This record gives sequence, structure tokens and C-alpha cells, in this order.
Amino acid sequence: MKITLLENKTDIYSVYDRISTINNLNIFQSRAYYDIMNSSNQTIPKVIIAEDYNNLKGIILIQIQNYFSSLLKSFSSRAVISGGPLFNNDENVLSDLLSEYIRMFRRKVVYTQIRNLFDVESFNHIFEKYSFKRQGHLNYIIDLNDKIDIIWKNVYSKRKNEIRRGMKEGISVKEISYESELLNAYTILELIYKKAKLPLPKYDYFYKARNIIDGDIIFRVFGGYFENKLIGVMFLLCFNGRVYNWYAASNPDYYKIYPNDVITWKVIIWALENGFKIFDFGGAGNPSQEYGVRNYKKKFGGTEVNYGRYECIHNSVIMKLSEHGFKLWQKLK
Repeated sequence: MKITLLENKTDIYSVYDRISTINNLNIFQSRAYYDIMNSSNQTIPKVIIAEDYNNLKGIILIQIQNYFSSLLKSFSSRAVISGGPLFNNDENVLSDLLSEYIRMFRRKVVYTQIRNLFDVESFNHIFEKYSFKRQGHLNYIIDLNDKIDIIWKNVYSKRKNEIRRGMKEGISVKEISYESELLNAYTILELIYKKAKLPLPKYDYFYKARNIIDGDIIFRVFGGYFENKLIGVMFLLCFNGRVYNWYAASNPDYYKIYPNDVITWKVIIWALENGFKIFDFGGAGNPSQEYGVRNYKKKFGGTEVNYGRYECIHNSVIMKLSEHGFKLWQKLK
């Protein structure tokens, strides 16, 4: 098995031209997502592939992230592997990919987090071999193969009432005008992330994503409007039959008329009508920890899954300093 870190964009594109041989392909392991990472000054994408006699056997698209000052790079850089690694259920491929990844990156980032979009628990022994520890992480997915009345039937009664209330109040939902409203949509995200004291990519990240993604991979932003004012948004990534709830937020001044509920429901209808197979809520946190958004997502009646996450700490001392630094950053926000 040959494991290669690809540095040249032409080589990387060439790999993505033949990636259809890989199972569980998703937006976060796609060429488009590589381009989004590559266009940002807060993330650096890296690609490792596994080949056997020039046959592509596996791939990892890695995001090296640093949402803080470049002066804190050595304390805040982390690697996130969303939706991967992809290895066609071959544990030898997975083992070789992880072995080479650790060798290459253990001194370059404080820790690595793998965010699963499918069940890999049967390969837990391989992840543990390379010091990746599994943590529970819930999600809710809605099967869009069902008819809309069945999906509606599964929605909790309280959530149904909130959707009805929001529509009665006059909330409408439509795709935003990207030329004139994308910045306004981002401002709503920024408001909520500042309130929660969480890092958010800069506006340029989303602006470039809009211009990069096309063809079979779809970037959409739906807005909720009240009296012709944009009061809530949902940023979507759509690929391979799945609509992924990427970022979503609403103006707190309008929570009482339930914009989030109406937007989510209307997006589910849009996804079904446009032939998608799954609506993915984008995560619902660690089941052992309180997470308010979990209850909100759960009440749309989707199937609860626990694909988990794997985390490997490469430097425990710097990790502790990084955690203290993040808490200090939150206090200063």
C-alpha cells in the first residue's frame, strides 16, 4: 500500500477525478470542500491518499484550523477530519492512512478530531491503535424517501404548533439574494456566535464558498423573512443525496415567532421536492453533556444516530494551555 501526502493542486484534482471508487463520499471529503479550505486564510487543507497499484483505496481531507491570532498558532492549531477518513471498510487501508497521518502531523497540531458522518465503530480497535479515543456524538437525520405527510406526522406536536404559529405570524422562507443579502445573512450568524462566544469563520469564507461550489455540489442559503426583513438563515451544503445543515441562526429579537422552526421545516420540504434522500441536522452534541440545541433538533422527529467522534491529543501540555487560552478568549469577547 502506498500512502502519499499530496502537495500539488493538480495532483489533488486528479485524485478527485477518480474518487467515485470510494464509499461514503460526502461533502467534507470532496474537491469542492478542499477548494473552500484552500481559499480561506484560517484553514489549510491537506490530502493524504492510499493507493494500491495506482488504484485509489482511501483518502483523508484534513483541515488545519486556526481561528485565532497567528501569534497563538502553536497553541491553537488543530486538525479536523470531517466525514472521513474514507477507506472502503478496509481496515488495512484505514490503519495505513492513520499511521502516516500521525507521523506527518503529530508535531504540527495540538490535537486531531475526526467527525464521523457514518458508522465506523466496528473499526474502533484501529483508531485506538493510533491513540484516537472515541466520544459519543449524536445527530438527527430525516429520511426524505418518506412522503411529506409521514415526515410531518413524526414531528413532535409542540414543534408543529411552533411552525404553525410562525407561519401564521407571517414568516416566509425563500432562498436569499446572494448579491445583496449574503452579508446580512452572515451578520445574523455572527450575532449568535458572538453571543455564544464561539469562533466563526470570516465572511470571506462563505462568500468564496458560494463562488466555488457548483455542479453536483450545491451551496444554498435560505432566509426567513418577517415584514420583508431577513430575521433568520440556514446555510446548506448539498451533495450525494444529502442536505447538510451547515450553519443556522436567527435574530433573538424574533424568537417568539419561531423563525428557526419555520425555516427548518420549509428547507426539509425543499430538499424532498428536489430529490434529496437525507436531511442531516449537522450534529447534536455529546450525549453525556447538556446541549440545548439537541432538544430542538430532536423534536423534528428524525432518527437519532450516534456515529461518535475520535480525538487524539498530540501534546497534552499545550492542550491544557490551549484550553485555558480559549476560556480567556471567551472572557474577552
